[in-house]
Amino acid sequence: MLGAALGLLLPGAAARAAGAHGGPPPPLDIWLREAGVPAAQVGVLVEPLAGGPPLLAWQSGQAFNPASAMKLLTSSAALAMLGPDYRWRTGAWLRGVRSGDVLVGDLILRGGGDPKLVIEDLSAFVQRMRAQGLRELRGDLVIDDSLFDAGASADEPFDGDASQPYNVGPHPLLMNFKASRLVLRPVGGEVRIALDPPLADVRIDNAVRVVAGGCRHAAGGLSIREGPGSAAGEVASLRVSGSFSAGCGEQGLFAAMLGHRDFIHALFKAAWEASGGVFAGRTRVQRGVAVGPPWLEWVSPRTLADVVRDINKFSNNVMSRNLLLQIGAERALRPAGEPRRPGLAVAREAVVGWLAGEGLRFPELVIDNGAGLSRAERIAPASLAALLRHVAARDWGGLLRESLPRVGQDGTMRHRLVGEAVAGRAWIKTGSLDEVRSIAGYVDTASGRRVVAVLLVNGPAAAASAVVQDRLLRWVHAQA
Repeated sequence: MLGAALGLLLPGAAARAAGAHGGPPPPLDIWLREAGVPAAQVGVLVEPLAGGPPLLAWQSGQAFNPASAMKLLTSSAALAMLGPDYRWRTGAWLRGVRSGDVLVGDLILRGGGDPKLVIEDLSAFVQRMRAQGLRELRGDLVIDDSLFDAGASADEPFDGDASQPYNVGPHPLLMNFKASRLVLRPVGGEVRIALDPPLADVRIDNAVRVVAGGCRHAAGGLSIREGPGSAAGEVASLRVSGSFSAGCGEQGLFAAMLGHRDFIHALFKAAWEASGGVFAGRTRVQRGVAVGPPWLEWVSPRTLADVVRDINKFSNNVMSRNLLLQIGAERALRPAGEPRRPGLAVAREAVVGWLAGEGLRFPELVIDNGAGLSRAERIAPASLAALLRHVAARDWGGLLRESLPRVGQDGTMRHRLVGEAVAGRAWIKTGSLDEVRSIAGYVDTASGRRVVAVLLVNGPAAAASAVVQDRLLRWVHAQA
């Protein structure tokens, strides 16, 4: 974690409001009172994008946990430092002797940090390898994870449930978000379980109890735990337990599973065998073995602009965490192109250095993992507003704005304020943790003026602040 010891730049009026005595200004005081949210738990800043006095301000200089609104900082820094057209590269090397269509040796994959290397990409990469005439691998799959160090705690689940996809930790060779979809289909008095995409060498220990009648017990209530492999060649087993109603019919449950190495092995082997290839080896990690030009290279079909859209529209945590570490990795490249395997400290320093270079000084800022899935991250409403104003003036500012959920239309705001006047006229990043709620972004007023709006709530009453968020967005849009 990093607290940037730099001087905060606050708009004068906002600074006065943040330090003012008494209660919050109207109409905020009414909204908070009616929602039962204590004013001490709230920070707000609403101000014109073009500059001028704030329309509404309360505790705007105070540090709050922003939850996923922190993704605004990570994605903005990445667009500025890497460029919207940045693409990730994943390399493959052959180590050993190739005889016809057989490799007597190891296939090395060096992770390039791609945050969205999904099964479709891996399958296409495997097809390219097969198109080069390679069929059988008589060695191991070797993972070179030297690009960055995710840290020893990267895979510790935020809330203790490792099966939740939002808890997946970053990795230089992240594949398919380290998750697969469990497909459950009731047949007779049992439920059959399959994985999509398939995972090789993984056994499913089916302990699901089928309940007759209507759909009272859905797939979301099942428990998924990893166990050891028992048969020769197994990576691990997945124990799926709980009750499932036959009346639910076929259902799917997207779940994180295994460690990164085992998941990469299982996904790669399944894709290799599906292509007609043969692979009976194991998968291991060996850092720094991908030397020289790659045999083949996979270039992501997605640009950074595409990835930022996914991160912000759908609040994807592991993509954001990978992206923060990518910033550090790019900064740490030596002139010869050899990385020093930087970790979070380098990435955090890179982001704070970028802010300082842009004249943005946020002394209260604490960056943890850059995704907001943290109890440590802190930023003030005034700092988020300053960031949003600064970004809007950059040539890629429109990309950042359009990456945010559009109120009443898409992303995490698709079900909010649908059909109301503000729908489609506001681009808002949301954030939600236990005792944390946040919104931050841009709102167009009825008169066509663009406004920056930030509302951060920390405390036991945070869950009750959704109505305050909605009332704020309506009010801002109605301004002249």
